[in-house]
Formats: sequence, C-alpha cells, structure tokens
Amino acid sequence: MANRSNYLSGKESYRTGGAFSSVFFKLALLLGIIILAFVYVFYTQYVINRLKEDSKRVVTAYARLWSLVASEATTGAGIDLIFDEVIRKSNFPIIVTSADGQPQAWRGISIAWDDTSTEAKFKLRELIKKMDKDKVPIPIYYGEEKKVINYLHYGDSELISQLRVMPYLEIGLLIVVIGIGFVSFRNMQRSEKRYIWVGMARETAHQLGTPLSSLLGWIELLKSSSGQKEDYLEKMQMDVNRLEKIASRFSQIGSLPELRETELNEVVAEAVGYFKERVPEGVIIEEHLGEPLKLEMNRELLTWVIENLLKNSVEAVECQNGKIEVSTGIDKSGNNAFILVTDNGRGVSSREQKKIFAP
Repeated sequence: MANRSNYLSGKESYRTGGAFSSVFFKLALLLGIIILAFVYVFYTQYVINRLKEDSKRVVTAYARLWSLVASEATTGAGIDLIFDEVIRKSNFPIIVTSADGQPQAWRGISIAWDDTSTEAKFKLRELIKKMDKDKVPIPIYYGEEKKVINYLHYGDSELISQLRVMPYLEIGLLIVVIGIGFVSFRNMQRSEKRYIWVGMARETAHQLGTPLSSLLGWIELLKSSSGQKEDYLEKMQMDVNRLEKIASRFSQIGSLPELRETELNEVVAEAVGYFKERVPEGVIIEEHLGEPLKLEMNRELLTWVIENLLKNSVEAVECQNGKIEVSTGIDKSGNNAFILVTDNGRGVSSREQKKIFAP
C-alpha cells in the first residue's frame, strides 16, 4: 500500500526511523546502565551505613560494660576479662587510650599488641587521629562521679572496607561488560554488512544471469538461422536494455531515489510482460489492472520490487498448474494505491514470515 502523494518516499522515513530507533536503543541502554549502577551504589552504601551503626552500638556496649566492671570490681581481674574476652575478639579495629590520650591496648590493626616501640606509638597516634575523624571516641567512665578513665577509638571492620570498594568494582565490571558488548555488537554489524553484500552479490549475479543467458541464446539462433534476424536483434536489444536497467538499479542503492510522476499500470505491465515470456509453459500470469493512476515513484526501483515478487511466485507455484495474479487499484479509503501479487503456490510458513524482510 502506498500514499498517492509520496509513493515510495518511505525510504527516507525508514532511514530516519532506523536512525531514531538506534539512538533510542543506545540512550535506553545507557540509562539502564546508569540506573543499575546507581542501585548498586545505593544498596551497598545502605549496607555500609547499617554495618557502621551496628559497630557503633557494639563499641558503645563494650564501653558501658567496661565502665560497669571498672566501677564495681575490686581488682583489675574483671577489667582484664572484659578486654581479653570481648575487646580482643571484636571484628573491627579498636585502640584503648588513657584519659590523656596515651595508647594502652589495641586490637585489629597491623601493630602487634605487645609492641611498645616509639615507632609503634607514633603509628598508633596517627591511627587514632584517622579513626577520630570518622567516629567520635567513646569514653569509659569510673565511679558515680563519671570520671573518664579511658577512651575507645574504633574504625571500620574489614567487611565494611571491602564493601566500600565494591561499588567501584561493580561499576568497573559494568564498564568492561559494556565494552565487550559494544565490541560484539560492532562485530555483529560488520558480519551483517558482509552478509548483506554477499546477498547483493548473489542478487547481482541473478539479475545479470537472465539477460546474459538470453543474449547467448539469441546469438546461437542467429548463427544457426538465416531468417528472422530482425526479430532476434530486437530481442537482443531488449536484453541489452535490461542490462542497462540492472546497472541503473544497483547504482541507486544507498541513495535517496529520485521520484517522478509515472503511470502505475504501465510499470506493472512492463514487469509482468518481461516475466510472461520467461515462465514455464504450465504457469499462467493474469493481470487485473485498475484505472490509470499517476503517482510519484521511482520507476526502476518499483519495477525491481514487482519483479522480485513475481520471481518468488514463479518459484512457489507448481510448473503444471501454477497461477499468478497481479492486481492494481485504490483502497476503500481512496488515499492509498496498491499492487497485489497473489499465487496458488505453497506459501510461507508462519515461522518464516518474520524473516521475509531480512536482507
């Protein structure tokens, strides 16, 4: 079906639509990746914050327990028990300092618990500064007067540190996957283009084969016959003209076709006439052409389309009782002209129908 005013001008719309679809697909893919990365980062940050809150609650509980034991214990055994059984078994770094900030005990850091060297103390003070930037140290009180005797300085556990890096790893992995997908997509496009060119080469060979075979046949007839040379020469001229048309068709591939006002039935009759002389004897082609109708079209390319439809019909029907009908006219709306090619051949299966417009 085609609109009268812009018959066959849909090629430009097809290109525009194809470009729009490609851009839309890329934008949608990019948006999906951004959303996925955002969800990863947001969820990971949510887990990190929950773990930080849990670690703060645990350290606060340690400090309260320590304060309770320090206030009620008569000896240092209770305090040592808290440190040995609770503090040292925690899963995050802890440094215990005196009220004036001197390191007294530590756990979960890269310094041995019994290292009292000057270098170790310097590293401990640097770690305390780093810990206190992110987390407020928790005081340990003694007695009813709430005298501060120690401070608990703590940092993030190894799990939290690993989770903090996770979003960057995930985004990096996404970038790698996107890169692989892009390269694969480009390779698929190149393969598809190669496949298209192979198809075009086969189509060219097919298009050239018929008139060339006819020319060879006319030459043989001219050699073996003394009469009817004018008729043979006329047929040969028709095949030469056919070769010129084929060259013109292929030269228009990839460019916007030039449209001219042309009578539709003439184009259809020309294509049907060419095939009538070349179909098997048992195959009949009938024409049911409507009223003359002038449309904006590219004659050569439209003829090519009709010939391909007729070629498909000839290949589909039986040689003994094949029937092909070609009709033209205007639909009920009065806005569209149609060219209808039908046959009594085997048809196309529903599974294959989705592939009929593949190159």
